[in-house]
Amino acid sequence: MKTGIHILLVDDHTLVRDGVEAILHLEPDFQRISQAASCSEALAIVRNEAPDIILLDRRMPEGDGFDLLSEFGKIVPQSRVIMMTASATPREVALARDLGAAGHLSKSVRRATLIRAIRSVLAGETCFEPQALTREAEIPKLSPRELDVLENLRRGLTNQDISQILGISEYTVKAHIKVIFTKLSVSNRSEAVTRGFELGILEL
Repeated sequence: MKTGIHILLVDDHTLVRDGVEAILHLEPDFQRISQAASCSEALAIVRNEAPDIILLDRRMPEGDGFDLLSEFGKIVPQSRVIMMTASATPREVALARDLGAAGHLSKSVRRATLIRAIRSVLAGETCFEPQALTREAEIPKLSPRELDVLENLRRGLTNQDISQILGISEYTVKAHIKVIFTKLSVSNRSEAVTRGFELGILEL
């Protein structure tokens, strides 16, 4: 017979898992805590036990947290997933929501915030940090061609190089760069690339 609320902690860092488990055990009804250090371990537990809540790290051995999130949605759609990361771009937060996560929290949140988020999700609500989703809505939208140009700026290519690669004139390249600078609120190529990484437009 299943008793209490079952929470699965999925994180490859033992200290993080143990620390969060200690916090959760302070709640009388959070007594069934499982841990998984890898994607395969997490999937095995989910298939066998179908936890009520899954606290999922973004970066995991053997795969990506987003891949796991998608799998959880197929295997145990009734389980509620909260992604927890050390840092995340607005786009990653929005992606977690779009893939079915019930929430997204920073690993630096206070104990009370974590407990409140879990209980909120258990009640059928969501717990995305408002500022993160607001920032996502404010991310400048670059056209496909502007994205191509920005990617080549990242590579340190000249206007002439970019024009040859993309099959457009140098004048058009300059025009695209000007628009990119305006949309990203920057004044040079280096700032544009840096801003692209900050907003999640460019990926490492």
